[in-house]
Amino acid sequence: MMRPRIVDAVPIPGQLPVTLYRDDDYWVVNKPAGWLTHGDGRGLRPDVVSWLDARVGVHHRLDVDTSGVLVFSRSSAGAKVLDEAWRTRQIEKRYLAVTDTAPTPKRGLFRGAVPAAPGKPAETRYAVERTSAAGCVIGLTPITGRTHQIRAHLAAAGCPIRGDARYGDPIDRRAPRALLHCETIGLPQGPRWTAPAPPDFALALGLGWAASRAGLEADPDTTCYRLCHGAADGHTGWSVDRYADWLWVQHDEGVSRGPLPDAEGVYMIDALRDRSRGGQQPPRLDTGRPAPDELVVMEHGTRYRVQLGRQLSTGLFLDQRPQRAWLARNAHGLRVLNTFAHAGGFSIAAASAGAQTVSVDLSKSWLARIPGQLRENGVDPTGHDTIYGDVFDWIPRLAKRGERFDLVILDPPSTSVGTRKKRWSVARNYGELAALGASMVSPGGALWTVTNHRKSTPNHFARQVSKALSEDFSLERVCPQAVDFPCAGSAPVKTLVWRKAP
Repeated sequence: MMRPRIVDAVPIPGQLPVTLYRDDDYWVVNKPAGWLTHGDGRGLRPDVVSWLDARVGVHHRLDVDTSGVLVFSRSSAGAKVLDEAWRTRQIEKRYLAVTDTAPTPKRGLFRGAVPAAPGKPAETRYAVERTSAAGCVIGLTPITGRTHQIRAHLAAAGCPIRGDARYGDPIDRRAPRALLHCETIGLPQGPRWTAPAPPDFALALGLGWAASRAGLEADPDTTCYRLCHGAADGHTGWSVDRYADWLWVQHDEGVSRGPLPDAEGVYMIDALRDRSRGGQQPPRLDTGRPAPDELVVMEHGTRYRVQLGRQLSTGLFLDQRPQRAWLARNAHGLRVLNTFAHAGGFSIAAASAGAQTVSVDLSKSWLARIPGQLRENGVDPTGHDTIYGDVFDWIPRLAKRGERFDLVILDPPSTSVGTRKKRWSVARNYGELAALGASMVSPGGALWTVTNHRKSTPNHFARQVSKALSEDFSLERVCPQAVDFPCAGSAPVKTLVWRKAP
């Protein structure tokens, strides 16, 4: 099986550890996913010990993917208690995991060595606590403390943790991280600390679509995201996007009205069942007052301008929010080629971080929206090129000029007709596009291959692209769905990061 080199969770912008308890002996923290317990010497990812900015003793660790309770000592007395509790296995530990299927039987004991500790016994008690279309929630108590013990035991039982790229399917992840949470740690004859399950557990726990977006709602620097994502949120044929104080709703023909929070105005798209022959009407203002012609919204601090009432696209595809957030943090100094750029979401994010961008699209009107959005983020549009034309024509032209890029982004529509008057489709022709895009990548650079073609499974798409690339490209990362776009099966949007050898 093709495996990406990097499989760990990415920290959510603005999400920090939370102190659960602190006294002279202990400091107890709720660790978010994407954070290391302590630094790894490279400084590439945040760690809890550095965040505490104090001398503490580390007595146990959580994987970077795993959220939940971490207990540190602050005194020699506290360190002695923790060391003894772990040595004698008198510590109380309880975890929660989300899987797609339940183990059989639904309650019992996993036994067997795990890959990270070959030849050593490992035991985990488990009990299925809830099953639904949103997933299976399993409570787990590790008796031994082997590395990756819970993850390996569930995978061996045929029900890997959702999002676990190491022990599950590394391509079809279905969650932004391995959904494992340390809920409780208790000392023998002493205190007991509990961290509530994070928002990405909410749907599986039956807490509803609103609870699963709690982190986004609480972020003052993010004012646009998906509130309800159809069947995955329990409302088939009904999706709701928030853009600042307005809602943008899509519903299928014959679907009853779903949940709607309060808003200044609601735009509605009455989606036709058969859209192959066109005829789909643009959004209509259903209730409230109209939004400004160019509404400014934010994603983790980056500002974008959207239009809600004119076309079937607002100009910003919300399912790529995590990738834009990554660019806004990491693209400084990069030269980025954004193909099929639309209104330039990827370009805006990269430029706001200090990248130089070139955006190519077959629509002058969409490209024309890029300079204003750059200015909205304090970026001078000079030096950020927009090219009107067919990507299949322009990549060879750029190649002839000797141009190369640190990052090439390929995010085409599922099917289209370019200037050649020839119909192109992801299913038949993505390999051709991938090879073209790869020719523009500088040594050591990256190629992002993206598609929302629903009939292409993640594994099929990865194989399709891999066959088209030369041997000096390797799969570095599979970008899973955003938390506000949960999966009720394979991910509809596939984003793969390929790295070219230096």
